[in-house]
Amino acid sequence: MEELTGIQLLHALKTRPYVIFTTAYDTYAIQGFDLDIVDYLLKPISFERFVKSAGKVYEKMQAERLLKEKPTMESPAQSHRDTYFFVKTENRMEKLRYADVLFIEGMGDYWRIITTTKKIMTRLNYKKLEELLLPGQFMRVHKSFIVAIDKIENVERNRIRIADRLIPVGETTANNSSH
Repeated sequence: MEELTGIQLLHALKTRPYVIFTTAYDTYAIQGFDLDIVDYLLKPISFERFVKSAGKVYEKMQAERLLKEKPTMESPAQSHRDTYFFVKTENRMEKLRYADVLFIEGMGDYWRIITTTKKIMTRLNYKKLEELLLPGQFMRVHKSFIVAIDKIENVERNRIRIADRLIPVGETTANNSSH
């Protein structure tokens, strides 16, 4: 950042977002953790380390959301927006639970949504599909794949294992995670 350092920016914010420092220097680690950053990644960053760090942010977001959502009779624990979504497939709208989605695979003009119980084909463009998915729960790891972060079993050699499927990590995704 040219005008302001990341540390100066964090000091200036009244409400701090979840922050992961990515830098080639280890000299800012103590300052970063004093500012309650989630993680500190030293470049070059492996994709596995990046996923682990993103998982820490996800866990913090989930924990914070659960604290805020003290269920009452008037306000259920989760709104429908947090539990399911609808996609058009053939001549009907199909209801899918976020918790059931394993990954989504691009297939030409279509996306195939793989869940724990079924496979759904839909003809949404990426932007519309991204709008349906909950932020922080899904990650695009390749031009043709979006994965449910909590369903990742392991990451090895730029491939992610979810259930019995190995999903490639795109070069641009792996390279972007190290910047």
